[in-house]
Amino acid sequence: MTIKAIYDNGGETFDRFTVYYSERDHGKFYHGRGMSAHPCHPQGFGQCISGMLGKHNGRRIQFEELPVDCQKLVESDLREGQQ
Repeated sequence: MTIKAIYDNGGETFDRFTVYYSERDHGKFYHGRGMSAHPCHPQGFGQCISGMLGKHNGRRIQFEELPVDCQKLVESDLREGQQ
């Protein structure tokens, strides 16, 4: 599993960041992760999702632009996906 695309909606919603992985479920829907800036905090958000790529997710960003807590969660997902 690899990263397909990363988006930042600029804070329009609490789940500001969306990461889509290379795995698909139903044709054009990709597995992914929707996250707030602190996804593992008790008041944060870090849920598995499925969705479509596109500008409705916000602007595309690079992995390095994600908050550190989001980077750690994505790295954990990628390790789990390799097992």
